[in-house]
Amino acid sequence: MEIPTELFAQLTDPATTDTVFHDLCANAIPNELYSAMRYHPATIEVERIASTMPEIYPVGGRKPKKDTPWGQKVLIDRHINLGSGADDIRWAFSDHETILGLGLDQVMNVPVILGEQVVGTMNYLRPQQPFSLQEQAIAQLLAACLAARLA
Repeated sequence: MEIPTELFAQLTDPATTDTVFHDLCANAIPNELYSAMRYHPATIEVERIASTMPEIYPVGGRKPKKDTPWGQKVLIDRHINLGSGADDIRWAFSDHETILGLGLDQVMNVPVILGEQVVGTMNYLRPQQPFSLQEQAIAQLLAACLAARLA
């Protein structure tokens, strides 16, 4: 699995609208819920800037991540969070009942890093099939493209 040249050109083109950019990211990796978040380090919150389920996860919604293991792992330590199964979803998300109620039990949260600073996250959720190493690599490339947009 690789990012086709045409897709990469669209992702890095400043003329690509935010809506098209996030549609491309959402479709690059099989998922049922894609979201992108902007990180607010002063309050240790993430704010949704894109969502494929806006009726449940609206753009503009914020989640506090201060003093959470997920916040430490993804926002502070800058590691990808891969979760597989209900226990991992419960560990990562305060709204785990909603996520599990949607049948989503696989998660990949990728920190969006600009220089040495986390500026956001890209998040993919789906049922049953864990995310592969190839999908992780693609998500990191997509996150690098998003970092440039959030600069």
